[in-house]
Amino acid sequence: MFPRSWFLASVALALVCAGAVLYWQWPATPEVATSSRMVASLAPAPLGVVPLPSRAQDAPSVQRPTIPAMADTEIDGELTMDAAGNLVLSLRVRDYLDYFLSAAERIGLEPAVAAMVDDAGRRLREPALGQFSRLLADYMDYKRASLALMQQPLDSSQSQPQALEDAFQRLARLRREHMDAVAVEAFFGAEEAYARYTLDSLALQARDDLSGEDKAQAIEALRAQLPEAMRASEALAVQEESERLWQEGASEEQVRDFLAMTYDPPTVERLLAEQRAERLWKQRYAAYRSELAGLRGNGLSEADRERESRLLRQRLFSADDLHRVETYDAIAAKQELADSGH
Repeated sequence: MFPRSWFLASVALALVCAGAVLYWQWPATPEVATSSRMVASLAPAPLGVVPLPSRAQDAPSVQRPTIPAMADTEIDGELTMDAAGNLVLSLRVRDYLDYFLSAAERIGLEPAVAAMVDDAGRRLREPALGQFSRLLADYMDYKRASLALMQQPLDSSQSQPQALEDAFQRLARLRREHMDAVAVEAFFGAEEAYARYTLDSLALQARDDLSGEDKAQAIEALRAQLPEAMRASEALAVQEESERLWQEGASEEQVRDFLAMTYDPPTVERLLAEQRAERLWKQRYAAYRSELAGLRGNGLSEADRERESRLLRQRLFSADDLHRVETYDAIAAKQELADSGH
């Protein structure tokens, strides 16, 4: 079991980290063409948003990296140019940068960067290539600085919400110190929007002057400001986190506390009832699979084994569940076949 204070602290951190999870699930942000001023001066300067032309003009796609250690992988992300030859900024550019930088642990930073620059040179022409070079330098400066920041402990004298708020603000400032505002929005805009919502929700939860119902209503008002796709992604992240808590032995009261950080009381109770029913169903299915395995080794003929299996399903499951059981059985049979090498 988890002490309540440690449990709530870990939940708070998990919710903030969910913003990073949503980065991968969030639809691509509207692409922004960088200004050629990006490489005109060594000092960062705010860039205006250049409207994207009606069609983007891409360089020929190169699907495989030149790094031998990554030869069996496909390059993540993409680099594209607009009709004027400017680099188009989006989350996919960040994916591209991170793909190559992730190889640094295996082959070293310099070879990883050299491979990235070589690949980018085959995808881009000027002015986009120069813009990418500057963006790469800025992003690497930010990554170094953020690594140092992440190694600093949270201020133990602060409350958990305040410590997380300060950490978020420091990271946001760091991004803007090292990267252009347009690049920050393209790379981190959705992530920061969800983190802002999460931290505001945590601050509401920590208030003693609000009732549980008032907190739930205020949090729902915050959630309503999120785009619909992000709300759907949040629901998925909350579901996955609650499932993890169950698996790690959290009590129902602890899962209720976690869900209450996102949903109003009636929704919390509905979700708990659904999760309770789902856990019981999976336990029943696991018992069924165990008994089914026993039937295979008792010398029954194929026809008798099929008859006993059918009776077993009818005994353990309702008629409404049988289609789901058959689907799960088909998946299990396919996995067993794959494991056997056939």
